[in-house]
Amino acid sequence: MGLEPKIVKTLDFNARPCPKCGRPLPSTAYLKSKALTAENGYSRWCARCTEKLASEADYDWKTLNLLCADLNIPWVPEKFEELRANPNPFTSYATFFQEGEYAHLEWGEYYQAFKKLEGAGLITNELPRLKEERLAKLQRKWGANYSEEQLDYLEQLYEGVLASQNINGKLQDDQAQKLCKTSLEIDERIRGGQDYDKLLSSYEKLVKIADFTPKNAKNAADFDSVGELFRWLEKRGWRNKYYDNVTRDVVDETLKNIENFNQKLYINESGIGDEITRRIEALKQAA
Repeated sequence: MGLEPKIVKTLDFNARPCPKCGRPLPSTAYLKSKALTAENGYSRWCARCTEKLASEADYDWKTLNLLCADLNIPWVPEKFEELRANPNPFTSYATFFQEGEYAHLEWGEYYQAFKKLEGAGLITNELPRLKEERLAKLQRKWGANYSEEQLDYLEQLYEGVLASQNINGKLQDDQAQKLCKTSLEIDERIRGGQDYDKLLSSYEKLVKIADFTPKNAKNAADFDSVGELFRWLEKRGWRNKYYDNVTRDVVDETLKNIENFNQKLYINESGIGDEITRRIEALKQAA
C-alpha cells in the first residue's frame, strides 16, 4: 500500500500585519513604494486600507496627493481622472506609476508643477473633464454663443467688478453682467476697426445707473458706520469699560427717564409685585 503524499502548508515569512486593519498580509497585498522610509519597498498600509482611505475622502485631490507623497510617486490629477472609473482607482493609479517606463518618476518635481498650476488657477484647464464642466457652467451663465476665450474674458471682468464694487441684490448683479458683455463687444469692435460710439455711450450709462463709481468702490479699510467700527473692535476682544453714570447726550437722558419711570411705577403701585407673581403662576399653569 503506497503512502499518501503529505501536504505541507508553507508559511509566508514575509507577511506582516497592516498597522491599519491589523491583518497579517503578504507583500503582494501592499502597494509598492519608492519612499526612503518604506519597509522593504512597500507601503505602510495594505492596498485595501489605502484604497479605503482614499474612497472615504471621496478621492479628494489633497488626500491623494499625500498618499502619492507617501509612495513617492507623481501626483498627476489628469491621469487619476482617467482611471477614476476603475473599481479601485487609486490602486490602479499607484500601480501605473510603479511599473514600466514610469517607474523612475518621483513625487517632488510633479508636485511643484501641480502647485504652480493650482496657484495660477489653471488646474481645471489641465483636466479635460473639469474643463468641460467649467465651460458648460460658464455657458449657462453667459450664453452658449460665446467662445471659450470670450467666456474667460467675461468671467474675469465680472469677478473684478465683484471684488471692487459694493454690489447689492440681483438687479445690480444683472447690471454688472450686462456691463461685462458690453465691455467685451466694445473691445471686439475696437480690434475690428468698427464704430463703437453707441456701445460706449451704453457702457457709460450702465456705469452710472449701477453706480459703479469710485465712490461706491469697496475698501476693506473703511467703515460704513460706527456700528461696523465697534463690531470690528469687539471681534478683536475690545470691550468698553467706561461708564460713570453721567448723562452726556439725549440717549443717556432717555435711558435714565425710562429707568426712573419703571422704578416709580414699581414703588408707587403697592400691588404690582403680587400682580406679577400671579401672572407668572398663571403662565406656568397654562404651560
